[in-house]
Amino acid sequence: HNEDYKHLADRTSVEMKLQKTKNIPTEVCGFKVKLDGSEVSLSKAAGDEKIEINFNVNHSVDSDTEPDINPNMDKPNIELKSRPTFEVDIKRGDRTLGFTCSYISHNQEQQENDGFSDDIFGIDEVTFYEGEWKDSNYAVSGEVLDGYLYDLLMNLLEEKGITNELMEKVSDFATAYEHSSYIHMLESVQKFSAGK
Repeated sequence: HNEDYKHLADRTSVEMKLQKTKNIPTEVCGFKVKLDGSEVSLSKAAGDEKIEINFNVNHSVDSDTEPDINPNMDKPNIELKSRPTFEVDIKRGDRTLGFTCSYISHNQEQQENDGFSDDIFGIDEVTFYEGEWKDSNYAVSGEVLDGYLYDLLMNLLEEKGITNELMEKVSDFATAYEHSSYIHMLESVQKFSAGK
């Protein structure tokens, strides 16, 4: 049992050394950050519109690239990145144009990259509604949108500031926040296991 606790303490210590960001920023590219457990909300006002990006860091981490694993290495150095599915809501009054988007994986990017798109994210779903969101609101899959409409909506997102550069920074933020949350969980489990 003591060996298990030592391993947990060692793992926590290693993760703390790997932590790149000690303080989680309160703003990302002009978007105010609101945290609630694993839920993250980024928001900013732009004229008569409010733009929100919402995501959850749970189960959002993948390795950045396929590592070249050397069998002689104790542990391969794999860069983990949080690439959560995210919601973008553009609100004007009580009307909302909503998007569900996801990061394009490197493998998917290589298959799809035929010179037309350098996007790091894509639209999975689009909806438009008045008032509060309800499950009965109509939504259309990004896969069935014709190419012209899809590009038009991607351009609209870019005009609203939802760019590759912003979403790369959001991924960096999500990575730092997820890692911080993981360390906090390890510390809590360590204390709990020790009976504290």
